[in-house]
Formats: sequence, structure tokens, C-alpha cells
Amino acid sequence: MKYLLLLGAGLLSRPAQAQLGLRLGGNLLHIASDDSLATSSRLGYQVGLFYQVQLTQRFSLVPEVQFSGERVQVSSAEAAASPQTAYQLRFSYLNVPVLARVELAPLYVEAGPQVSWLVGGRGEGAYTAGSNVVGRIDQALTERYRRFDAGLCVGVGVKLPANLGLNLRLYQGLVNMVRQVGPPYSVEAIPYVGRSNQRRQTLQVALTYQLPNK
Repeated sequence: MKYLLLLGAGLLSRPAQAQLGLRLGGNLLHIASDDSLATSSRLGYQVGLFYQVQLTQRFSLVPEVQFSGERVQVSSAEAAASPQTAYQLRFSYLNVPVLARVELAPLYVEAGPQVSWLVGGRGEGAYTAGSNVVGRIDQALTERYRRFDAGLCVGVGVKLPANLGLNLRLYQGLVNMVRQVGPPYSVEAIPYVGRSNQRRQTLQVALTYQLPNK
């Protein structure tokens, strides 16, 4: 215990170095579901800021704020006689991960929690019977999906010359995305998903740039 207290005091007394950075990249969204949904990822994007606080030579804390546009193509059919559905979901999330990073120069690994807020998005597509379109789908995603999401991130990265870097990150949502609402009353609503258990999963690849310290 004495040594732990001394170590903690040493970390607190040591002036932490901090560095602001930018993040820009793409993502692929997958919705893990326990129902008849079939999903196909579409390329999305992300842009954000991060702030690396160097606590020791190898260990740092990296809070981040990013805007993330995520897309997925969905198709389903409840029964053979039911209309087929095919529609695209376009989510807009504000993500706030807080990651612990361990550097193994020039590589690093990172992990930590992330909370997200669904700021907007839309679902668009069609109901079909055979080759005939029998209905349209056009609805705001905030009417079908919860605004709050939370989960865990793990990632790896490499630092490049000129303060650049590459980062690969996986996110696993731990919260059911679906709002517990009744069946759709609009003919243009996203198919009823109130009984479904759906969790968000993303693969992110980004180019990073850290602003030089003055």
C-alpha cells in the first residue's frame, strides 16, 4: 500500500504533458440483432478532436469527441407471404470515447468506454411483393432508435513522421438501440422493431494528426 501511495503521489506531482489532435477517417457499421434482419455495411465517415494527456512515459489518457456518420443496408421478411423490406439506415452520432493508451513505440494499444448520442438520421427504402413496390419507407431514426448508446472501444495505432498516425478501432455497443414503441401507424415507417434486441458495432479506420507542442 505504501508503494502504491508513493506511485500515485508521484504521478500527481509530475506535470502532465498534453497534446491536441485531429482525427479523420471512415467506418463500417454492423447491427447485431436477434431477429430476422440481414444487414450489409456501407462506408461511413468520422471527424473529431482528441486530447492526449501523457501521464507517464508509456501511459496516457485520451478523451475524444467525434461526429460519426454511419450507414447500413437492411433487409428482412417475417414470413414467406409477408412483403419484403429493403431500406438504408443513416445514423448521425456524437461519440465521446475516453481511452487509456499504452505506447510501444512506434505502436500503441488503447481501450476504454464510449458514450454516444444519436443526433439525427433517417431510414429510407421500400416494401416489395415480388417485383412490385407496395409501400415506401421514410422515417426519422430518432422515432425508432434510442438516442443514448454506450459501449467499449479497443484499438491499435502507429505513429508516423510529421505528427501523423494511423488508427484502427473496434466499438461494441452494450445498449439495445431499439426504442420500445408500438407498431408503426404510418405507412412510411421503418418496420416494427420494438421486440428486437439490436446492438451497434463499428469498425473505424482513421488518419490522425497531433498539433505540435509549443
